[in-house]
Amino acid sequence: MKLKTLITGVAVSATLIAGAAIAQRVTNQYLSTTYNELRNWAGQYATPSVYLDRNVCGEPRGVTAYACGQNIQLGTQFLQGLENRYSYAAKGVFAHEWGHSIQFKYGIYSNPPYQELQADCVSGAYAYRAENNLGYRGLFNAVQSTAYNSGDPTHGTGSQRAYYVRNGYNTNGNLVGCF
Repeated sequence: MKLKTLITGVAVSATLIAGAAIAQRVTNQYLSTTYNELRNWAGQYATPSVYLDRNVCGEPRGVTAYACGQNIQLGTQFLQGLENRYSYAAKGVFAHEWGHSIQFKYGIYSNPPYQELQADCVSGAYAYRAENNLGYRGLFNAVQSTAYNSGDPTHGTGSQRAYYVRNGYNTNGNLVGCF
C-alpha cells in the first residue's frame, strides 16, 4: 500500500451531526479503506501515493485536497469539515483527486474548468460503484452536493460540477466513460 502516514488503524466511528446526517470520522483507517476501494476500482489506471496532512504538492493555501503527478495530499481537517456536512463526502473528494492522478499519468490536460469537471465525472463514477457494490447509500448525493456547493471559476460552476458528477454516475461505474 502506498499510503504515506496512513499506518495506524483507528476504528471508524460515526457521530450524529445536526440531528440529521451521520458523519463519518475521517481517520487513517477511513481513508485507508477508501484508498483500497479506489485502488481496486481504478488502480489499473493509476495508483498514486497519498499523504495525509502534509503539503507535498506545494499548494499555497495549506493542506486541503490536491493532486500533483502521482501524489495526492489530503488534509483530514478539511475533509472532516466536508464530511460533517455530507456523509461520505471525503470519499468523493478522494475519488476526484484520484481522477487527477489518472489525468497526470496519461497526459490529459484541458483548460479550466474542464480538467476539474472530468475529475468530477470520476467521482460520480466512483459514487455509482460505491453505492451499488460497496453499500455506501447516499454517497452520490454527498458527492453531487459537495461538487455543487464548491463551484468556482477554476473548478466550474456548481451546476456544471453537479452535471459532470451525474454524468459519471450514469456510466454505471465505468471509469472509462469519463475519458
